[in-house]
Amino acid sequence: MSQSQLYLAKSQNWSVALRLLMGYPVHGLQFHTVSWCSSGPLDMVRAAQVTQVVADSARDLVHIACSLDADEPLGVALAVRRDAGVAWLPNCRLYAASETAPLELLTRDTRWGIGPRHILTSGKLPPKARRDRNQEIAWRRWRDTAAAVAAAGLELQGSVRIPQGGSYADAVPHGRLRAAA
Repeated sequence: MSQSQLYLAKSQNWSVALRLLMGYPVHGLQFHTVSWCSSGPLDMVRAAQVTQVVADSARDLVHIACSLDADEPLGVALAVRRDAGVAWLPNCRLYAASETAPLELLTRDTRWGIGPRHILTSGKLPPKARRDRNQEIAWRRWRDTAAAVAAAGLELQGSVRIPQGGSYADAVPHGRLRAAA
C-alpha cells in the first residue's frame, strides 16, 4: 500500500469513527448538515480555505488534523456557519458524558454535539470537575472505534477529497483516488 493510500485509509477511519460516535448516521441523509474531513494541520490560510468550503457546501464541518507520522489525530476543529460567515473553532477537545453517550466537542466556551435532525448544536460546557475524566473516556472510545472501523473496512459513500486551495466544486471522489493510486 502506498503512503498516500495509507494516509487516506487512516484519516478516513478516524473521520468515520468520530462521525459514528457523535451520533451522525452512516446512511446517506437527504440533506446533510454536517461534514467530516481530515487533512494535515491547518495554518490560518488553509483554515480560511476550509471555511470557504463550508460556505460553498452549506454544511458545518468537523476537521480532523492527521499526519502520516502520527498514529492518532493531532487535533480536531470546527467550522460553523453563522449569520455573518463561518466561524473557525480550533483546538476542540473530545468529551463523552458517559461510556455510552454520544461524543461532543468542547471549545473554549461552548459544547458542540449532534442534535435533533442531525444538526450541529451548541450548549453550555459540562461541569469542570468532570471534563478531564470524560475527555479520557472520549479519546479511548474514539481510538477503539477507529480500530474497529479499520478492521471492518467501513467506508462512507460520497467521500471526496478537495485539493489544497480548491473549492467544493473541485472535489474528487475517494473511489477515484484509490483506483488511481
